[in-house]
Amino acid sequence: MTITQNEHTQAAEEAEAGRLEWIDPLEDFNPDDEKSRVVVDPFNHRKKRDQDDQDTTEPDPGLIASVDAVGVQQAPVLRPQEGADEGRLGIVMGQRRMKAARAAATKAVAEGRTYRRVRVIIRDDLKGVDDEALIGSMAENVHRVAASIQDDLDAAQQIALIVNAKRVPKTRKARLSAAIGRSEEELDAAHKVAKIAPKVIEKLKEELDEDDVDFDWVQLGDYDEVKEVPDALWTLKEAQRKDEDENNAMRGAWNQAMGSLRAEQARAERITTLTKELADKSVTLLPWRRAWAGAATPTRPLDELVSVIGRPLSPEAHEETCKGHAAAIDPEDGEVLWLCTNWKKYKHAPAEGEAEGEAESTPGNAAAAEAKLEEEREAKRRVKKNNAAWLAARPVRMAHITTMCAGKTEPSAEVKRLVLEVILTGQGGGSRGKLLGQFMNTTVNSYGGVTSLVTKTGTKRMWWLMFAQVAAVMEEEYMRDGAWRGVYQPESGRWKAIHYRTAQWLELLKAHDYGLSEVEEETRSTAEREEKEEVERKARWAREREEARASMQAEKDDTDAAEDQDGEGDGEAADEEGNQYDGEEAAEPSADQPEEQEDEPAGESDGADEE
Repeated sequence: MTITQNEHTQAAEEAEAGRLEWIDPLEDFNPDDEKSRVVVDPFNHRKKRDQDDQDTTEPDPGLIASVDAVGVQQAPVLRPQEGADEGRLGIVMGQRRMKAARAAATKAVAEGRTYRRVRVIIRDDLKGVDDEALIGSMAENVHRVAASIQDDLDAAQQIALIVNAKRVPKTRKARLSAAIGRSEEELDAAHKVAKIAPKVIEKLKEELDEDDVDFDWVQLGDYDEVKEVPDALWTLKEAQRKDEDENNAMRGAWNQAMGSLRAEQARAERITTLTKELADKSVTLLPWRRAWAGAATPTRPLDELVSVIGRPLSPEAHEETCKGHAAAIDPEDGEVLWLCTNWKKYKHAPAEGEAEGEAESTPGNAAAAEAKLEEEREAKRRVKKNNAAWLAARPVRMAHITTMCAGKTEPSAEVKRLVLEVILTGQGGGSRGKLLGQFMNTTVNSYGGVTSLVTKTGTKRMWWLMFAQVAAVMEEEYMRDGAWRGVYQPESGRWKAIHYRTAQWLELLKAHDYGLSEVEEETRSTAEREEKEEVERKARWAREREEARASMQAEKDDTDAAEDQDGEGDGEAADEEGNQYDGEEAAEPSADQPEEQEDEPAGESDGADEE
């Protein structure tokens, strides 16, 4: 019988296609068992070596996670073995995939889950054909070209769009993200990173590799957002190192750095906008200076001047009436400072009035007045700077609290303790609906909304619901504007010590991976110092009180002793002189003549009032 060319080609193709079979990665394959049904073929290109080089036969955690999520998608190629291994199957291609399948199956069994078998291709035509087996194995590895960064990003973006559009359940979304070796957060950030030019990403990765740092997709997207801010890359690298050193899984330092960089970027954009607006209005724009008064320049801020009749100078009125109208932009907060370029020439007066005029009559007084004025300016600058930093830290902190409240496990003991303490001491007040809803990622507009939220909250998440309420209390009551300065006393117009709840809240968030901003850290440390000083003050007051009490008691004892001694002397004299008492005891005081009361030691009631 004659075999045609087509029949010969078809037979060869069928042999190369092989036959499909399902392999159990636990029962059929064990690299450490010589009797395993499936073994690594002696002519597999990848070899396990004893040197310190990276073992290319072992699967990485990403591959294991992918196989655990979606199984082995590309079937490994096996061939029948010969000689002593007759009856076994040798892995020609896919050694790492088979090991990843075994690792994933082992993990599934430990967690009480089912695991997937592996579909393989068995090439009977390669039995005994070692050169073909080696060439096939080597070709698979040598000629494999990794997908480009942009290819990966485009694919992930398409997956993210599909997942969101079809409202795929969260469990499946988690499985898909594990399959590509990325977190769900990275999957959500893919659409931002996909817009970055591949050359930009490659250049950035080169810079990161120099410092042994790597950014994931979330971090790449964040960096692209603020890359124009000076030293943004250095700031974020340092934040990432800090999170790694502190094992901060919630990226506390990174999020805080991003908050600062966003604020700085917004400030730069605001300065650009203001500069253009001032130019369009033909307003003279002067370079920024920290000090405007003194002999060096006749320029002064309008808020330090008054008109010739003593009225404050508004920017609008000054622009219309004075040729010295000008402005400067504060680079620290991006705010406009309105100026007069020659306040004396245009007949303005210092807002401090005649007293300052008299002070400037002598060089010594003028210097003292200027020093005092600059001290006040510096205090105002500090207040503005810290107010801005305090506000910038708020959205970062709010986002962190929202993430905490999304936890599915029980809160820590510290969280429970704070929740119970605030609620049981009656400091929780009514429901802070808006913030409560924000932290629980929902909307709460009424009492009924709170009831509904409680009803649909599972038992395991009840603690987080209470924590969200406490967080709302803390944010509204103890983290309000200016809380970094302390507690404001309207009656005196002064700021007292920072409230201990403010410091307590910052301490707890820090302990739960929230990266404190500079102003928050300063507030926390200041409160700690103030608390220590208060303890020392109370201890000192107690000592002084005790010393005063002991001193008064000693004086009283001395007085009583002296009176007793004087009384005994008088009695003896009376006896000697004329037996005046006739041996009778002294009469008891009558009802209308009460006994002399012992004086209360000074300071008792005062101390109680102070306490």
